[in-house]
Amino acid sequence: MPRRTLLTLALATLSLLSCPIPALAAAAATPAAVVQADLRALNANDLEAFLALYAPQAQIFGLPKDPRRLAGPRLEQMYGADRLRASFAKAMAEPATPKIQQTESITLGELLVGKVRIDVPGQSEPTVMMVVYRVRDGLIQDLWHVVRESDDNRGQSAAALATMHALVQTSNRADADGFLALFAPDSRHNRMSDDPDRLAEEQSKNIVDAASRDRVYRALYAKGDGLQVQTLAAFAVGDLVAMHERITDTAKPGEVKELVSILRVRDGLVRDLWPLQRVVTGAAVAGTGR
Repeated sequence: MPRRTLLTLALATLSLLSCPIPALAAAAATPAAVVQADLRALNANDLEAFLALYAPQAQIFGLPKDPRRLAGPRLEQMYGADRLRASFAKAMAEPATPKIQQTESITLGELLVGKVRIDVPGQSEPTVMMVVYRVRDGLIQDLWHVVRESDDNRGQSAAALATMHALVQTSNRADADGFLALFAPDSRHNRMSDDPDRLAEEQSKNIVDAASRDRVYRALYAKGDGLQVQTLAAFAVGDLVAMHERITDTAKPGEVKELVSILRVRDGLVRDLWPLQRVVTGAAVAGTGR
């Protein structure tokens, strides 16, 4: 992998917003707060503050080579406390380092999905990426770089978001025909892994092909529009859309489900669906969505 690409990925792990650099109190160490501390550490070239945010065996993953997967190979040169220290000591010693800005984020449970803009000195165009952090007990456990905007996918974002919104609208109308028409014939539905340190890389047990998808959703929508989805947040990088939904079901009064997922959309059709995090509560959650 080219040195500049490795450096960009390394510095992306320091990303997002700024907050005070000292160790975060356990009660305040939310994923957003922990991830926000990264950029201040980078700007201050404070290696110790940065390392204090990562678990001893934190895993950092490069971009996937297979477009049907979210997780790329683990970056072995950053795995383990000693190698992480060595990699970032070198990155922070560079005379001119990239400037990183978070422009969008979604958080639920242990996960934060972020859209970051990386301005690299000497590079005419910024690098835009989607990253996923898992934060547990106040420390970053896993960091995945899931997609980078490129000439091939840059023009897909607006259409991908439009397809995502159409999915929600047809679902809320219990329009099975309209909903199913938004999926490619070979669309892959994944499920959350039993391993908490992996993303949704396993195929759904119920939806394995077009016929099973048709059967599952027609049975679901035959019950009417009692299932309602509210989009709380969504953003796209290339052909990937990250979305945060709130789901209520009249058949389960008082129960509220929140779900963070990533969709891959091409030419107006969903090609892959990865559910990343689900939280179920027994009462309505306050707040408004958009």
